[in-house]
Amino acid sequence: MAFDGLATCHAGDDRAAPALRAIAEEERLHDMLIRHLERGLPEARQDAFQIEAARRFHIGLVRGGTPLHLARIAALDAAVCTMFGRLLRTGGPIAADPQVASVLRRIHRDEARHVRVARRLALETGSARALRNAAAAARDGLADILLLARDAFADMQVDPVSLDRDIRRLPDGLLVA
Repeated sequence: MAFDGLATCHAGDDRAAPALRAIAEEERLHDMLIRHLERGLPEARQDAFQIEAARRFHIGLVRGGTPLHLARIAALDAAVCTMFGRLLRTGGPIAADPQVASVLRRIHRDEARHVRVARRLALETGSARALRNAAAAARDGLADILLLARDAFADMQVDPVSLDRDIRRLPDGLLVA
């Protein structure tokens, strides 16, 4: 997991290392919760192109060192918050399922905190311009991957066009000191 490695990189920092270890533990919990939800779904068709695109995307997140990696994480976790906000809108099929909605709300809340931690650590050690560029590129990459699932988002009453636009847009102030 990314946060385990980042915690090791910050092992000498009494403030950063515990925060990063806590995030790593939460990410493991998120994986477990999502896997539990997946057991109640029909088996998804494996698409080799989508899997390879996601693999390449994840490998690219660590390029350029720790500050850029943290900037990408802050940007992507903020994008996850945007996506979960759309999925959890009142009246949608996800919000109508109490078990799924509860899990996604929990993850959404945790991801918002992850954004704050990753943002703070990135800004402490990186150039704001380089951080913003890395973050914007990461969000573009995520948006490209999410486009592959646009029909699924539409089925969940999430407008894929507006989601794409908002995922690609780096939030104002995200990586500004």
